[in-house]
Amino acid sequence: MPSIAWLLMILVTACGGAGTVGATPATDAPTGVVAVRQLGSVDGAPMGYLEYLPPGYGDGDPRPLLVFLHGRDEAGDGSEAELGLVDKNGVPALIEAGDWPDDRPFVVLSPQYGTNNDCAIGEDIAAFLDFAMDHYEVDPARVYLTGLSCGAIGSWDYFAAHGDEVVAAAVLISGHAERALEEAGCAPLTEVPVWAFHGELDNIIPMIRVEGPIDEIQNCEGSDAELELTVYPNADHDAWTRTYDLSAGHDVYAWMLEHTHD
Repeated sequence: MPSIAWLLMILVTACGGAGTVGATPATDAPTGVVAVRQLGSVDGAPMGYLEYLPPGYGDGDPRPLLVFLHGRDEAGDGSEAELGLVDKNGVPALIEAGDWPDDRPFVVLSPQYGTNNDCAIGEDIAAFLDFAMDHYEVDPARVYLTGLSCGAIGSWDYFAAHGDEVVAAAVLISGHAERALEEAGCAPLTEVPVWAFHGELDNIIPMIRVEGPIDEIQNCEGSDAELELTVYPNADHDAWTRTYDLSAGHDVYAWMLEHTHD
């Protein structure tokens, strides 16, 4: 039996049509709920995505933007049916469950990338960020990126190619920067403040694959990178639930908002 929240998301989507979201909320998407934006339903959107607009959005006050990137198991084609996978973990799951405070100010967009990319989604992220900043009333100084597992790996790939062009800070969980370092060296990876989280018992991405690259980035010649790694000693690959719901005691949302883009 689908959840009430999921039925509401489908209803919101069914009422809408193609077009640009623009600087104010779409008429079919009340603030404070999730809308399903399937691929092809919004002009210019390179992927299907879930949309959350904070209460009051559209009042002329640009909001911070938080883009969430899911893991491999939630990948899909951006259709209405497959976008239902995206809210299984992380930030979209908290919003769907009603556990996202109304006063948390972010516009939250959660795009769905495809299944055959080996987590190489750096340019997909770049395209989606361009779209989001053109189509939503967001503050370009407060653009944030967060991802788990495959989404975290892809975020590091994005920074390897784009550095701090757009993003003010990132929270990356259960992913590694190995490929990013191989492709670009450590210099561009030092430009964006990153708070990384990992489970010491992770047998999917072992700690050695995380600690080595982070040590290298931190020790990059001339680096003053703000890069922190928090390790949960009793966690496996799922280091994200306790991070996103703040039960581990780390307010990653407040931390991100402390950072602004020049």
